[in-house]
Amino acid sequence: MHNVLLIEDNPGDVRLIREMIAEDPDAPFNLHCAERLAQGLERLSAGGTGLVLLDLSLPDSFGLETFAKVYAHSPTVPIIVLTGNDDQTVALSAVKSGAQDYLIKGRLDRELLLRSMQYSIERKRYQVQLEHQANYDMLTGLPNRNLLHDRLHQALFMQRAPRAVAVVFIDLDHFKFVNDSLGHSMGDKLLKGMAERLRSVLRDGDTVARLGGDEFVLILNDQASEEVIFRAMQRITATLAEPIEIEGREMTLTCSAGISLYPQDGSDVDTLLKNADTAMYRAKEHGRSNFQFYTAEMNERVTERLAMENALRRAIERREFLLHFQQRVDLESGAIVGAEALVRWLHPEYGLVRPARFIPLAEETGLIVPIGEIVLHEACRQARAWLDEGLRPGVVSVNLSARQFRQEGLVRMVSRVLEETRLDPQHLELELTESMVMHNVEAAIATLQGLKSLGVALSVDDFGTGYSSLAYLRGLPIDKLKIDRSFVRDIGAGEEPQDGVLAQAIISLGHNLHLHVVAEGVETDAQVRFLKRHRCDEVQGFFYGEPVEPAAHAKLLVKARARKRA
Repeated sequence: MHNVLLIEDNPGDVRLIREMIAEDPDAPFNLHCAERLAQGLERLSAGGTGLVLLDLSLPDSFGLETFAKVYAHSPTVPIIVLTGNDDQTVALSAVKSGAQDYLIKGRLDRELLLRSMQYSIERKRYQVQLEHQANYDMLTGLPNRNLLHDRLHQALFMQRAPRAVAVVFIDLDHFKFVNDSLGHSMGDKLLKGMAERLRSVLRDGDTVARLGGDEFVLILNDQASEEVIFRAMQRITATLAEPIEIEGREMTLTCSAGISLYPQDGSDVDTLLKNADTAMYRAKEHGRSNFQFYTAEMNERVTERLAMENALRRAIERREFLLHFQQRVDLESGAIVGAEALVRWLHPEYGLVRPARFIPLAEETGLIVPIGEIVLHEACRQARAWLDEGLRPGVVSVNLSARQFRQEGLVRMVSRVLEETRLDPQHLELELTESMVMHNVEAAIATLQGLKSLGVALSVDDFGTGYSSLAYLRGLPIDKLKIDRSFVRDIGAGEEPQDGVLAQAIISLGHNLHLHVVAEGVETDAQVRFLKRHRCDEVQGFFYGEPVEPAAHAKLLVKARARKRA
């Protein structure tokens, strides 16, 4: 049974058409009516309509525009235009624009109406089938080359600057060997599986098409940066490389991919596809199982980044990280009361790599989590070693990254490290930024309370650079505030009376909340005098010494012990 929607405002015509359909009890049509175009479109939106009988002259729409609105709303639903004797020219225009047929009301009879309705439904079904065959790959159901060109043209036309469109040409590595050795049936199933993986890994609005053979093309719309595209390609290629089971046989297939970007690598469809194809062949020349950007400069950046990421992974396995310690000094007594542990990477070729070069990449890739655990373990081990030597390291502080802080099992990990290194929790302080806490205050408080229950101290680093609610700050189970170095730098920087006012305000706020206040980045005598005058508790910075290796920091602790005995 076909649901037919009659959009007609003339009650007499509605009654006549209803009676014609009812005269044939075998007619597979169920009639619904709407008097206005707006009502008809609303019913079409509800779905289930198999045919529209459309009067072009309605109270809220007239002429060819009426058909255009219905066709634009539901292009897959067949439409028969109903017209008067004097509107045949408009009706023919509607047929040329996509209507299946037109009927003149004054010449309408039951046989003509029912035949036209049945014919229109069958013709539309056949038309949709032909259009699908013309635009979609028969094996995988993905868009084919024809539809890909259309989608890419639309993407370029609709693109909002300055975001880019990425065109990715993908070729499966050694697929011909699979096809030749295991047969075309197995090869076809493998292609279907890969097509489904590509479809599942893309966002809504992106396109994956099959050009034929083992060649696929992706259109990644609205890309914010090259970094985002790089990360997306890592995810896509990793997904394709996962083992896949076909007919009980597990196979692993990698891919080579080339990427061109609009507008820098081409301003039209053909150029972008050609350049992505060129980049894909470059990927094959680099040994397959990789992706290459078309632009040489971008390739260089991506290659360097990928090499750095791989080196970081090896560094974690080989424990290539070491710590330097920067002393923290009590302003009142001048005694060393602790040290901040700062990670360094001792690369076998590059030598000592400072955090600014690798920490952002570690954060983005998630490698900061295992690196953070290595740092925590080494800091606790070193503090325990100093204590065993009879030294007094005070409190060793370790920075927590945002990813670490949000990681499940953080409290258990800290507890395990303390147990393994036999370090009393009173010698450990964990530093976090205010933005980490304010990201999700309720969850942060629960994590902080768990850490506090272990007996470690907690401090908020870089205070004043983010956005904090003082109401929440008062309720956080923290012990210390660290004034960001940018506020310390203002102290004595000029002759203005407001120089240092923010540092002074943070000291006052911290003390009113019964918190210890630490100033970092202290470099001048003027800054020291200002901080002492305003009763800051602790300081650290180049004025007292830069971060040093554990052995050098131990010498400072030995000197401090000798001074105390003297």
